[in-house]
Amino acid sequence: MKGQWVAPLSECGIGAALQQLKANGLAEAPMLQPLNADVMRRRAAGFPADRRALLVKVLTEQAGPNASEVQRALLLRLAQPDSVTVVAGHQLVTGLGPLYVHAKVAETVALAAYWTEKGVPTVPVFWMASEDHDADEIRRIFWRGRVQGSWGAPAAPLRSGAMPAQPVADAISLWMKSESLPEPVRWAAERSEDAYRTSANLADATRKLMGLWHPEVLVLDASDVRLKAAAAELWDDEIRNQTLYSTRGEASRPWGDQTPPVPFRPSALFALDSEGARFRLDRSEDGQWQRADGWSMGGDRDVAEWAAAHPERVSPNALLRPIYQEHILPNAAYTGGAGELAYAYQLVPYWAQTGRDHGVWRLRHSGTWIPPRAKKGRELFGAARLRGPWDPDLVRREVLANAGAPDARERPVTDHIARLVAQHYTQPGLERSAAAWVQRIAAEEARMVERVRREFAHREAVALRRIQDVADALMPAGILQERIWTHFDLVEHAGPDAVRAYLDAYSQQAVWDESAWWEFT
Repeated sequence: MKGQWVAPLSECGIGAALQQLKANGLAEAPMLQPLNADVMRRRAAGFPADRRALLVKVLTEQAGPNASEVQRALLLRLAQPDSVTVVAGHQLVTGLGPLYVHAKVAETVALAAYWTEKGVPTVPVFWMASEDHDADEIRRIFWRGRVQGSWGAPAAPLRSGAMPAQPVADAISLWMKSESLPEPVRWAAERSEDAYRTSANLADATRKLMGLWHPEVLVLDASDVRLKAAAAELWDDEIRNQTLYSTRGEASRPWGDQTPPVPFRPSALFALDSEGARFRLDRSEDGQWQRADGWSMGGDRDVAEWAAAHPERVSPNALLRPIYQEHILPNAAYTGGAGELAYAYQLVPYWAQTGRDHGVWRLRHSGTWIPPRAKKGRELFGAARLRGPWDPDLVRREVLANAGAPDARERPVTDHIARLVAQHYTQPGLERSAAAWVQRIAAEEARMVERVRREFAHREAVALRRIQDVADALMPAGILQERIWTHFDLVEHAGPDAVRAYLDAYSQQAVWDESAWWEFT
């Protein structure tokens, strides 16, 4: 497979929300500017040496003795005082989730290679969102656009990294036994099952899967107590001062009357118990804190002392998490989808108010694999027709119209007869009869138009089939391929080497500060 630059992501329908935010005045936000070597070097120079040493130590321990040769080289690179990181992240989805998760990681790896070659030592990092607790979002196995199996959510609201891996392995095994899987799919499923079967929890299993499919990226589980302790000033500030919450007015303005993607709360924190259960912390107007399960935490001072004594039990919410990320990493860029960038937009006033260092947030690329059958349709209609919000029904209508088929929405005979009826039979008391007559004619004409269109469709059967092939490839079940396909689908269509080829294609593009749609043929 070979990657080809096709069209800006925002033209493909994904970036509409982002474009609206830019139109509302945030286009010049410093966190959204293209990467710049001088800015990247300043980011590296401003990152504390002790925090860098701690980060390298934690990542080295987490990579373990089985770290790949590339990962060991990356750890040495990260130890250099002039190095920066580039990051992508995601939830601990079963089997690593939809294709765009792999694409984000691949793009991050390629981005690091690009800037390293330009003289800025850059290290790709995958951020495991191991403290999310919504198991319902991550517990399903997807293939062919449908749920093929699922595992039961824990009774307690555990952070995802602590959830046991055994039920996931059992669910994958049951799927393999209940389906006659194509051999490449079975090959990929067996590797996923093994990762979960030999792991204690989802964090361990996800690390193994990342090592299998992405051995050229460092994988960070930021739940490490030492990293949490290194961010003590963040937790203390949010507990005592609610700095993030104080920016809610200005930060919410781009959304007008609508609630921003992450609602602002007086508390941006969760609490973890000793078993890994995660509870939202709420702060009342009089400064009293309470866990979501009703446990009283005391006042600001009490909670601040608790956080200082037990940093491993402090967990940031979706808005504070990016701030934590930028605090513990010498980050030059985070690559994410439009939803993730919307979170970043909410932080613009916070960055301005606090003056904290941070990287830029980039809109990820979008990728689609075009199988040989769909490639014929691409050649027939031209690549330009596949750019932007592609509407196969519109293309079908155009094909039939160009062939001379009548428009299904028009009724020329009925319109003509309606005028004659109005001219000759508009007698008082006959209005309803005349209208019913015209209505019957319209129904008959509709059936005739449909018959004629079917005849034209039969003549244009090849072209219409090509349209369907392209639609099935680009948007199976009406959803972008990268959102509904997993690597199981990719290997089914293109074999066991397909995942590697799909990932390698992201390294072919030199323009890294423009978002785009990729096509793999």
